[in-house]
Amino acid sequence: IWQTIQLVGKDEIARMLEGNGLSLNCIIYMGIAENDECTPEVVDTAEALGCKKIMLVPGNTDEDRSKAFDRMVEVYTRIVELAATKGMVCVIEDDPNIKIPMGTREELDALLNAVPGLRVVYDSANMLPVCDDPVDYYKYFADRTAHIHVKDMQIADVHPEGYANPGTDGRFYINAPHKTGVVDFDSLFEAIKESGYDDTLAIEFVPIPGMPLEEDFKRVYDIFSKMI
Repeated sequence: IWQTIQLVGKDEIARMLEGNGLSLNCIIYMGIAENDECTPEVVDTAEALGCKKIMLVPGNTDEDRSKAFDRMVEVYTRIVELAATKGMVCVIEDDPNIKIPMGTREELDALLNAVPGLRVVYDSANMLPVCDDPVDYYKYFADRTAHIHVKDMQIADVHPEGYANPGTDGRFYINAPHKTGVVDFDSLFEAIKESGYDDTLAIEFVPIPGMPLEEDFKRVYDIFSKMI
């Protein structure tokens, strides 16, 4: 996350990556619509850290949807064009916040068409609050997907304890441990393999309460290593 890099410093991040034999695949640029002045520094930092992708997250907005969309097109176009000069790709996620005009496939499609070069971070559950199907959603954007987040969600009729995303159907959508929610991962991974996708697949890990983390990590690893 860009804000973390700002706090820790890119040199320290580079040292930690090298010391642990790791590389950085994607920087998440939170609140770009409100912090557009940081765009050149974000791109330069991504280049310095050997990162090839920048994920753009607009942040919360109470603006009129049309105005929010126009603002995103303006700032996204600027960073997509700048990143391209450095050989980097900018990606956006189907956001679970129904206030942001990029959750439905129609809205995300319109944004991609308005900003040439922008690609999709497909999140396997973020379309649920707008009552879309994860597998159909992936198939629709498969040829424009450059990054995948694998996540599960549970659905509640009343607001649960803790954070939940309100849905357009009046229900609430909660990030959940994999294989405990409503996402059909078997069908989804069939669609991913059929599409020929061969880029990054990141696991958005949510722990099972009471299960030792090492055991839970292995549980999730075993689930998805068999599907790839």
